Amino acid sequence: MDPADSLLCATRHLLLGVAESPRTRFASGELVRLRRGFYVPTSVWVQAAEHERFLLAATALAQAHPSTVFCGETALFLRGLPTVKAPTSIDVAAPSRGRLGERPPTFQAAGSELAEKARRLAPPPVRRHFHPKLEPETLGEFHLAPTATALVEVLAVGRFARALTVADGVLRQQADAPLLDRLDVRSAIEVLRHARWRSRASLIASLARAGAESPGESVSRALMLLFGFPEPALQKEHYDSLGLVGRTDCFWDAERVEAPLRGYGEGPVGEFDGWGKYFRAEMARGEDPREIIRREKRRENRLLALGHPVVRWDWADLERPSRLRAKLIDVGLRPDTRRLLVEKVA
Repeated sequence: MDPADSLLCATRHLLLGVAESPRTRFASGELVRLRRGFYVPTSVWVQAAEHERFLLAATALAQAHPSTVFCGETALFLRGLPTVKAPTSIDVAAPSRGRLGERPPTFQAAGSELAEKARRLAPPPVRRHFHPKLEPETLGEFHLAPTATALVEVLAVGRFARALTVADGVLRQQADAPLLDRLDVRSAIEVLRHARWRSRASLIASLARAGAESPGESVSRALMLLFGFPEPALQKEHYDSLGLVGRTDCFWDAERVEAPLRGYGEGPVGEFDGWGKYFRAEMARGEDPREIIRREKRRENRLLALGHPVVRWDWADLERPSRLRAKLIDVGLRPDTRRLLVEKVA
């Protein structure tokens, strides 16, 4: 069941003549309150994934205040673009400078032990951003900042890995031209108020690559760039005598490897393991995870036979970046402090 189907509006219940008020069920701990007049069953809230809870909170805000215009990473998320987890705030546009910034929380849970768990899963705060001249676009019940405007807002001030992820996602959605060759993106950068924002947005836009096929791959590349590793080629095809071995997430040409491993004549390949391809039904397409793993192993053996050392990492390595750094060094890559981006994107 779609968690959004569980959103309850007290006013709608009253108009429909429903006898039991959601307020009564909230007081007993059966419902949590997202904001005044809008509730969700506590069990649904606790069992929902993070992105589903975010969507519920944004939907309640849109229904409570129909004129709300979502901007920044929230607008991109609501358009279905990939993000690194759910956005850290519910970003809304404000036409004036009054009351900008974070708004007080509206989420409440009462009563039961389950409600205590629900309180630990409260949605992120609503944050108001100054947008004096915004022409919103409508998608279902949401009013959204145009894609280019929302993207550039994230590029200007968002964390580097999150900004690069949405930039990759926008470019992947329409890969016919680099981001900086698009008039709407350039125009959105030009109207940014601060020169540092314009410089940062332009730099990250120039680093976007359509070949990054998931947020995990984008975050991986962001960390590589921050550490000063050479940028890999993405989705490189490899062939042996049997034909196509497959495409690898990352590939470094042997000439760019400063400390080649003994016994390997070619450059390393890197693979991000999101694990969803093994265990999530919609990604595994009904296939036995054991067979997927066996196929991956056969593919890796063919790459090794071609002379490519193989390095793999997962979300746990990205959450502790020093582990990814160590793995890349182990296959012969060396960071170069002359390539560091930290000062430019901090």
